[in-house]
Amino acid sequence: MSTFDGELLSNPTEYRHIVGALQYVTLTRLDIAYSVNQLYQHVHAPTLVHLIVAKRVLRYLKGSVDCGLHYHKGYLTLNAFCDSDWASNPDDRCSTTGFGIFFGPNLIYWSAKKQHIVSRSSTEAEYRSFSLTIAELLWIRMVLREMHISLPSSPTL
Repeated sequence: MSTFDGELLSNPTEYRHIVGALQYVTLTRLDIAYSVNQLYQHVHAPTLVHLIVAKRVLRYLKGSVDCGLHYHKGYLTLNAFCDSDWASNPDDRCSTTGFGIFFGPNLIYWSAKKQHIVSRSSTEAEYRSFSLTIAELLWIRMVLREMHISLPSSPTL
């Protein structure tokens, strides 16, 4: 999906309302986070193609109402996974970073966003993703310490 796909909407209000509402849904539906991120990048000048894709996400949600996050008991371990997509956006050549942090078997924190700086290589994009994930992992570890929750082992990445 590109900035230049289709003709501009004459009244982008409906598109902006849909994408704004979808942002709230991503709090419990991680499976649409990437799609909503892509839709939100075109909120300043949406086209008919963008509106069609936004409505497709709404139809997906309607058909998968029973999906969501489920939490289970497990070991007190902290694990993180991260990845990046080097220069994935053809409009500005910025890389995309994503990570997920698990407390035991439960996903407790995730993020997917565009990197602010254009990386010169895929290695640099991965390094930026890794450092962002480590920073968030350390923050969560400090929060757990303040709550007097001790971990039996160091967090893994």
